[in-house]
Amino acid sequence: MDNPLGIYEKALFGQPLQKKMEDAARAGYDCFEISIDETNERLRRLDWKAREFEFYRKAADDIGIRLFSVCLSAHRRFSLGSADGEIEREARRILQAGIRFCSKLGVRVLQIAGYDVFYEPSTQDTGKRYLENLRRGAELAAGEGVMLALEPVEKHVISVKKAMQIAEEVDSPWLIVYPDVANLFTMGFDPAEELALAKHRIAAVHMREAPDDAFLPFGTGELDFQHIFQTLSDADFYGPLVVELWNENNPDYMKIITDAKDFLKKEMLKISGGGNDTCMND
Repeated sequence: MDNPLGIYEKALFGQPLQKKMEDAARAGYDCFEISIDETNERLRRLDWKAREFEFYRKAADDIGIRLFSVCLSAHRRFSLGSADGEIEREARRILQAGIRFCSKLGVRVLQIAGYDVFYEPSTQDTGKRYLENLRRGAELAAGEGVMLALEPVEKHVISVKKAMQIAEEVDSPWLIVYPDVANLFTMGFDPAEELALAKHRIAAVHMREAPDDAFLPFGTGELDFQHIFQTLSDADFYGPLVVELWNENNPDYMKIITDAKDFLKKEMLKISGGGNDTCMND
């Protein structure tokens, strides 16, 4: 395996976005995932002007890192399946704005969380609204050439199997899956078995250790990364492996993300027929 390695914005210390991109490149990552979460600060990114899109596109080119994906977790607060009509309308607006944000920035993948709702009860009706809004989103994404990628989480869409069922119901090539190996493990699934269900329908894979109740360095938890990587290799998966960590208040972030990159590279090398760890002192 020799997949590109990406990193989630929140894995880096809280600082201007350009500096985070610089640090990610300095740590040896190939691509970068931007966060648009439920905070007002990050939601305002959806209102960027043309000059801001141009600035960050050029910055990424100059830095030498690819803006690959956007993690749109704002739907925790504004849920696509909400029973509140005003919240649902705002959720649809955010989805449309997120798709256009990606298109203007040159980002290929917009990750959508598998929550029908987060802060209100999940019902059959919230699930139906969620599905219908994903269907509308896939139509908009097709028009912009942006891939929607559904992440299994801890509510509603908790497995790759469920994500694939929804993708089949939406029936669009513009909606595929973006699994998180720690999420799958935490929900009681074998991550490798779940990944095998999606095969050619995976946009990228979030990488972190599990159990995820606290930060664990890669290789010190319970995940079998060799089994995971062998499954991805057998499926001919060539997409990015994206490190998802939370270091926005951690001054030791550079060591943490560099160690994570080194671990993943070593594990991939074993699948490729290498395995002499001394070869990976980069």
